[in-house]
Amino acid sequence: MKKTDSFDLAEQEYQRLFPDSPFFQVWIPRELFESAHFDGAGNISITRVDNGLFGIAIGSNPYIAPEWNRFSVESKGVRDVPSGAEYVDEWDCYWAKTVPGGVLSERNFSDDVIKDFLELHAPNSSVFPGNDEILCWIEIVEDGELLGVGALCRWQSGRVVISSVGTHTERRREGIGRKVMEEALAAAPHFGANFISLGVMHGNESAQRLYQGLGFTLMHNFTYFERR
Repeated sequence: MKKTDSFDLAEQEYQRLFPDSPFFQVWIPRELFESAHFDGAGNISITRVDNGLFGIAIGSNPYIAPEWNRFSVESKGVRDVPSGAEYVDEWDCYWAKTVPGGVLSERNFSDDVIKDFLELHAPNSSVFPGNDEILCWIEIVEDGELLGVGALCRWQSGRVVISSVGTHTERRREGIGRKVMEEALAAAPHFGANFISLGVMHGNESAQRLYQGLGFTLMHNFTYFERR
């Protein structure tokens, strides 16, 4: 197993393994990169700073660093719970190319209205109005009523991600979430993005179907652990 403190070398090794995936570009900010371990046989483990040392281990038999207090292991590489760690959940990450020529819609609702909407209809959202990462809110409106939202965000890496996608609980399965994502793909080029990424809990099957139906490509499926 080789170790490197070079961000560029680690990125080069990841892209050698996954030439069509922008995962490294999105989820590994250069300024927060610490080190990487790789074996040349399909396994790479990356350490980055995130409230301590956060690890991402990819491959069928990746290195699990003992100093990681939180880490995500590609689920196919999980055989046993690592020593001293507790299983938390599974999550997936996707990406899709943006749609050029789209219109960036004007805001209709205040931050307070969107905050109340998310707290009622999508309380587990990752960002709320006031978060510095937010570039714009996507709003789906019908007859003056807010039915769906999503936030385009400039994440730590500088790449654009879509977060906090929520739809009105009484209007689900009506294609509102799809409209949010379609508008997000059209709006993102206004912020210099030729693709967007997202993370979603593995058990959220309806969201998984939505993203796959819109042409999003799965990059990795992870199992998340914490050392307490």
